Parts: sequence; C-alpha cells; structure tokens
Amino acid sequence: MKPQCFPPLPSDPGSAASTIRAEAVAPTPPRLRLLTIACALACASLSLPAVPAMAQSKAPAPPPAPAAKPTKAQLAADLAAALQACSYDGSPVKFAPPDLSQGSGAEGTRVVAEIMKYTGLPQNFDVVRGQVPNAAAVIVAGPDRIPRRVIAYNPQFMGDVTRATKNNNWAPVSIMAHEIGHHLSGHTIVPGGSQPPIELEADKFSGFVLYKMGASLADSLKAIETLVPEQDGQTHPGRRKRVAAIAEGWKQACRQQSNQCDGTALAVAPTSAPAAPPAAVAGKSEPPAPPPPSISAKAPAAPIAKVSSPPEPTAGPIAKLDGADVIPAPGKDAIPSKFDRFVMDETGLVHPNAKAKIAKAMYDFAKEKDVEVVTLIVNSTHGMSADEYAHAMMRLLRVGKMETGNGAVLVVAPKQEAVGVALGAGLAAEIDETSINSQLKEPLSNFYKMGLKFSKGKPLSESSSEQVGNAADFVRRAAKNWEWRINYPVYEDYVAVRKAEEEANRNGSPYNPATSKTFRRLVRVQGVVTSLNGAKEYTLQKAEKWRKHVLEASRVRGGNLIELKTSSGDILLIHVDGYAQKMMTTQLAEGKAYQFTLRTAEPWDNKFNALSFDALRFN
Repeated sequence: MKPQCFPPLPSDPGSAASTIRAEAVAPTPPRLRLLTIACALACASLSLPAVPAMAQSKAPAPPPAPAAKPTKAQLAADLAAALQACSYDGSPVKFAPPDLSQGSGAEGTRVVAEIMKYTGLPQNFDVVRGQVPNAAAVIVAGPDRIPRRVIAYNPQFMGDVTRATKNNNWAPVSIMAHEIGHHLSGHTIVPGGSQPPIELEADKFSGFVLYKMGASLADSLKAIETLVPEQDGQTHPGRRKRVAAIAEGWKQACRQQSNQCDGTALAVAPTSAPAAPPAAVAGKSEPPAPPPPSISAKAPAAPIAKVSSPPEPTAGPIAKLDGADVIPAPGKDAIPSKFDRFVMDETGLVHPNAKAKIAKAMYDFAKEKDVEVVTLIVNSTHGMSADEYAHAMMRLLRVGKMETGNGAVLVVAPKQEAVGVALGAGLAAEIDETSINSQLKEPLSNFYKMGLKFSKGKPLSESSSEQVGNAADFVRRAAKNWEWRINYPVYEDYVAVRKAEEEANRNGSPYNPATSKTFRRLVRVQGVVTSLNGAKEYTLQKAEKWRKHVLEASRVRGGNLIELKTSSGDILLIHVDGYAQKMMTTQLAEGKAYQFTLRTAEPWDNKFNALSFDALRFN
C-alpha cells in the first residue's frame, strides 16, 4: 500500500521533469517543509493493511498549505503545535503536544526497555502513547527545536495485531523492534515515504533481536506473515522479501551463539553474561518460547520473565566476551543490520576483560555523543583489501547513523598481515589522511605485530589485548568536541542565524568559532542537484583558477564536488565523500531533487560537507 503522506507539488505527477521544475520554481511552502521533516520517518515502518478492528479509526485530512507566507513566530508555533506522521496504511496523523508530553505509555516503554537490553546499544529515542492508527517511528522537535526521535504507538492497534495473529504476543513486539531498528540505524529522512532497502534492514534487525529475546523463528515472522500483502509496494517490499529478511536476522543471531539454527532453537544465556528469559534447550523440537511483555490494550498482559540487568550494557546482555565471535560475511546482496557489540573477535585470542573494557568505553561514548566505533579482529577479509573490508562491514553492520555518517570500523586481519579503517562521511570530515595512517592504522598494526603475531595462536594477556583499543580512543578524541545531531532541520533557520552573525561581525563584534551557532553545525537542506562535477552557477562570479582549485581539493579527499540549488534559490557547493555515496540507498543525478544532511565548512561561505542524502519524492 503506497503511503500518501504529503499533498503533491503543483506539477504533473506523471512527469519527473515537471516535479523538478516545481521544486525550483514553486518551492514547498515553509510550513509544509517543517511538517515534511517531522513526518519523514513515520513512513519508515511496516506497511500493514488495516485489520477489521482498525478499520473504524479515520485519520484527519492533510492540513492545507497556508495562503500567505507565515512569520517566523508562526513557523515556530506550527512546529511546536503540530506533528505530521505517516501510519502503516499511509494515513496522515496530527499529534497535539499533550500526546507527546504526558509521559510514556507504561506498557510500550516496558517492552522497548526489554528489547533494548538485547541490542547492546544505547537508546536514542523516547516512547510515548500517541494518537496514531497503529505505531510509527517519528521525528519531533524538542523545546530547543532540535529534532528528537520518538516511537509512538496505539495500544488498541497492538491489541488488534495480537488478536489478528491468534493471540501471539510476539507479533506486536516484532513491530516495536522494527521501529527501534529504524531509530538505531539513523535511517535518513525521506519526505514522501520510506524506501524498500531500509525497510528490509529494520525487518532483519527485528528478527535478530527477537531471537536473542527467546522467540522462535515462527513467532518472529508471525506479524509479517499474517498482515503484510505479498505484492511489493512503492515504499515497502512484499511479504516474501520481508520474511526472508527477518529469517536472515534471526539466523544470524543464532549463529553468533553457535546454536542449531533450523528455526526451532532458541537463545540460551552464556555463562559470561546475565541470564536471559527461560528458554528451551537448543536442539529440541518445537520448544516453547517464553512469553514476551505484552503491549496489547485488551489482551491480558503476559508476565515478563525476570532478566538480570547488566551493570552497564557493553557488548549486549548475551554477547559472548570470551572465545571467538561469529561475524557475518559481507556480500553485494547481503542485507545490512545494526551491530550489537562494539568489539568483535573472530580469532578468540583477545582477553575478555579487555574486550569488555573497550566495549564499555565505546558504548558510553555512543550514549554521550551518538558516535559509534566498532573494532573487528578477523580471520579473513574475504578477498578484499583491509580497507575495502572495513567499508563493506560498515555498511553491513550499519555502524554509525546513516543520516550523519558518524561511524568508524577498525579492522585487524592477522592472517593477511593487514589493518584497515573505514570512516563515515561525518568522521571523514574530521580526521585527515595523515591521522588515519599515524593515529589509526599504526596503533592497529602495532597491536598485530607486538601482540597477535607473537602469541602463536595463544590467547593474549589483558594488557596486550587492550592495545587494540588505542585506535578507537583516537576516534573518540577526534569526534568528542563536535555536534552529531541535527542542529538545523530547516535550512532557512540556519541562514537566518548565519546572517545575524555576519551582521554582528560587521558591527564590530569579532567572530568566534567557539561561540558561533553556525560553525561546524549540522543542517538539513532540500534542493536540486545542478552539477555533479563542481559548480556551474557557483563559479560564475569566481575565477576559473578558483574553480579548478576547489575541484582538485575535493578529488584529493576522495569524493565529488557537486552543486545544489535550494528551493529558496541559494547555490551551495557540497563535497560528497565517495564512500558516503556507497552507503546511501539512492544515487545522485543531475536535475533531480534531494535532501541532504550537511556539516557547515567555512563561516559565511556556501560550502558544506555532505553526511547523507536521499532522493525527494512527493507522491
């Protein structure tokens, strides 16, 4: 079912060219742009047809565009008073602030807390009861107007799902896990609907987590098999593909524990971590799954099996700290899914205490700054160079958030006598090539040469093992002073603040990057790509020598320099890292409209570093 999240632009919907012209000539009204930003991730959810019990709810019509351009105060009021979100069936929903400020729904919060115990990652969103037809992952603006992530759910809908799946309490839990997958991965915000690739990622994550919680494969698939149509939609894949993605995630989690992975074996708690809910012994046929926490409004709540709370999650409650880890192999068609531990060791030689210490430090950093650094010690790079393998694993393990490129993968491959580094687009803008070699690759190489190479297959001591964390710690120090959450979800807001700083500077107030509200900040921009090879209009008033300089500087950094014309008419020059393009679910093309997440580069100049992008669709 195709979500109809936004009213169409004033153009012929059947013509891509006319859509582009509408973006350039008749830009989206500012208020609609604000609602578009808030609405985006709600479409990134399961595309479920309405079950009978849900058919009675009717969503309000989309709000009309304002007749006149609102004032800035009105824009702020609109953003604070209205949230546009897309439900499973595509119905637009308007939230009132009380729905999001009266506190979390107890049952939903409880379920999400249980799910998060098995992810090994910090929670980067809130959970609320919302006036939504079903459940949605959404973005809302907080009191400071900085976007925050929210999972809103309707308890009535969860009860409907439970009954539609014949009282299977795992079904609504799988839906919530799917939404969590979107938030943890930081899927880029696409006005107009979700995209099939990221839906399959969230499905795979759901299967992965449900295995670790104790669900059988059949229970993990119940919601999809019961409620999702077979045919593909424009934004959501059909049942067969989604079943395959969930099964892949479930089996990947199973292989990590070396269990029988035929669909019946359930997770069992290792000796090195807190006990999981009671589960059947691996290998027995059709073992009963422990009941998950219930979020049904009418169905009786199932008791939650007691799970010992870890002192602080590091590598996940049931991630093995001793012995060898099982790392998925990269492949062109492999579906990415969010990682669950910050240190993975295929060799089994790294001391478990060192793994725990490094993982704890990186977990704390991810919780504080939203930057993710994963260290891999691998037996094989699968025919790739160590750097290529690191980049492939960044995509496969979805390290960092897609929207901000704030992830790093550090690789030691002792059998290949090689080390590799991959940085997301955001971190690549902060760490130069010299530092990559001296502060990342050299410590990783020293760990191999002075530790693994001379261990001759024997486990390392704790002190020797800790050396592998030096590279991760450098990434932490390089990233800790910058913002990694969107500062300006609306480009025009950034422009207004920048102009105010320019005016203050002209009036004698010296510019200070330390106090600037625009220097090195993150901005979300919509516009049309006018050049993929650097600056057609941007250089009209610049010397040809300058044009060649900026193009060459961009190529040296390993990327492209593109030109973007915003809906307000501004011409921006954007450096797009080559690996950032490989991480995205769409490709750049001239003449098409996109939404970018950018980091400002120089003060009072229209040059930026791209952290992510997505094609705009107004259907």
